[in-house]
Amino acid sequence: MSLLPRSGIGTDGPYLIIAPPGNPVIRLDSRLLDRIELIGRSPTSPIVMSAAAAAGAVAGFMSVIPGGMFAGLGLVYLAHERMSEARRRARSRDLLLALGNLEVALHVADGAEAARRLADQLQPYTREAPITRPEVYEDARRRLGAQIEGKAGRARRELERGLLVGDDVVSVHEGYLTVGSVAFRIEEVRDYAVRGANLPLPGGRLLQAAMGLLVVAADERARAGEDLEALSRRIREYEEWTGRSAGR
Repeated sequence: MSLLPRSGIGTDGPYLIIAPPGNPVIRLDSRLLDRIELIGRSPTSPIVMSAAAAAGAVAGFMSVIPGGMFAGLGLVYLAHERMSEARRRARSRDLLLALGNLEVALHVADGAEAARRLADQLQPYTREAPITRPEVYEDARRRLGAQIEGKAGRARRELERGLLVGDDVVSVHEGYLTVGSVAFRIEEVRDYAVRGANLPLPGGRLLQAAMGLLVVAADERARAGEDLEALSRRIREYEEWTGRSAGR
């Protein structure tokens, strides 16, 4: 596992790693996601903004998010900055983590190429990507078999280590999002996420609320059932590509 020097973001197999200073390592399993994309940050109206106005906007933004350590991972973007910042933004890229209708943006402070490398490493594990790896194929077959056999509980068990904060598992139980022994009402988590805020955890630890909502969305998908037609198509295309057949 290697981490980018500025953002503290990296990968470990299918896991997205976020390791801000002073906070436990956050691990998100990209196999829960539908897709990972690169997005640009908008340099809207940069000419009319003065340096002082930009500094004020930054200060206001920082005051909304508890814990300055997460500023580099901010999920809400400033709309206006100085011209020099606008030029940098035109080149920058962030990661978009998508699951169903939920999209979470993650800023990569190390630049566009670093963000692209992260996306390239994790995208093959996501659920809308063409299957290109044997381990992804086996995972897809396992999910397909479990759903055909009506083993919905297995799909939910796969979520048990989908998101970790240190050793604490993030999970959903009876309308609550739990992080280890701490529970938040799901509506409360949504309110935090709308404000671009973090969930306050014991010991001064933090977790981006929007990250927690990915687990909520994954739980809802597990209850409803995965798209069998799309999953079967991905498996079939991989078997045709490699010349292998199920069970061989």
